[in-house]
Amino acid sequence: MEAEVSYQRVRSQLETLDLTTALMELDNALERARVDELAPTQVLEQLLALEISARHDRRVSTHLRFAGLPFRKRLEDFDFSAQPSIDQGLIGRLSALTFIDEASNVLFLGPPGVGKTALAVGLGLCALEAGHRILFISCHDLVKRLRKATRLGREERFLDMLLRPRLLILDEIGYTSLERPEANFLFEVIAKRYDRERSMIVTSNKSWSAWGEILPDQVMTAAILDRLLHRSVTINIQGESYRLRDHRKAGLLTRAASNEKGGEKESTSVA
Repeated sequence: MEAEVSYQRVRSQLETLDLTTALMELDNALERARVDELAPTQVLEQLLALEISARHDRRVSTHLRFAGLPFRKRLEDFDFSAQPSIDQGLIGRLSALTFIDEASNVLFLGPPGVGKTALAVGLGLCALEAGHRILFISCHDLVKRLRKATRLGREERFLDMLLRPRLLILDEIGYTSLERPEANFLFEVIAKRYDRERSMIVTSNKSWSAWGEILPDQVMTAAILDRLLHRSVTINIQGESYRLRDHRKAGLLTRAASNEKGGEKESTSVA
């Protein structure tokens, strides 16, 4: 009778503390304790471990819903053999997320289709699973959402959304030029995240020397790059687009090479 009262009291206490997973697993844990002759502290340790794991999973799931990732591809799924210019060891070190602890930025530069976004997403998933809040947004979407927020008088709210996450992934800077209001807003995002020591991952098809082509003037270009590069790792990716290579494998793209005087010339045609 006393054991039953104690059992009911434990269930009530678990419910009061909102330890829902421990409550659901209590009977199983007690049965394992009986069979394996476990000490009370071992039972408690198992229940708390299950609760912590479940809470972590729920937190990751919640953060994932608001992360805005375009797809979910882990770093271990990335085909490093197809892009030998990428230092796989460096990517592995970045996946330990010390760059977030150090408030550093990771910057992927290279032509379209070489895996910049996939690597950014992979690092973002690492950060999510470590419990960090992240946000992914393309430069095109940032501009589109900024214009809408400005019309509605919600620019400050949009800015706060971009400053809040521990890691902001800003994808595809360089495909379109930014007008001054948009560039000013981008500078404010980068400058305030820099001041708050919050990391960014940036991907761009433009080299640093070409950023003046997408920003209104050299002064703003220098100010943005100064903050992005102060604490950063830049990874230049050179290689063929995954999409073009897949087309070639499927027979949609043919490559004809002909030797000409003064060197070898390669021509590409689309079927």
